[in-house]
Amino acid sequence: MLTFGLCLICNRASSEEISGHKIIPSHADAAVILAKYSGLFDRYVPQSATLNDCVAFMNEQGVYFGLMEVVNGSEFTVKDCARVMGQIELIFSGEAEFQMGKVLLPKGIASWEEFCTMEDVDYEQGYKELSRAMRFAAQLNW
Repeated sequence: MLTFGLCLICNRASSEEISGHKIIPSHADAAVILAKYSGLFDRYVPQSATLNDCVAFMNEQGVYFGLMEVVNGSEFTVKDCARVMGQIELIFSGEAEFQMGKVLLPKGIASWEEFCTMEDVDYEQGYKELSRAMRFAAQLNW
């Protein structure tokens, strides 16, 4: 479901239009794209929402975006994508358990990557689509 949502934001960009650009998404980029453009939360997050609004919304849902990673422009990695997509999967399935406002990794599972594999959440494709969205946005001077 999440991978499909990320595909929606790039549906008009052909591979020729976005090839040749090496743009690495940051935590800030991921928070904005997921909150406003993934098709998952847009009915709750207005297009006019700021970065702070997007990060606050995602954190309120239990999808953790750390302040330091967002402010410092830290790279959003494939591992980060597995965590975020896993947290979103648990929220939407109604099986999320929270601690201090964050969705927890289910007991008995070693990593978010393992969880995503077990639940058939294609976090690697999700990361590719997020990166693709960044390249497309760069072309539009977003």
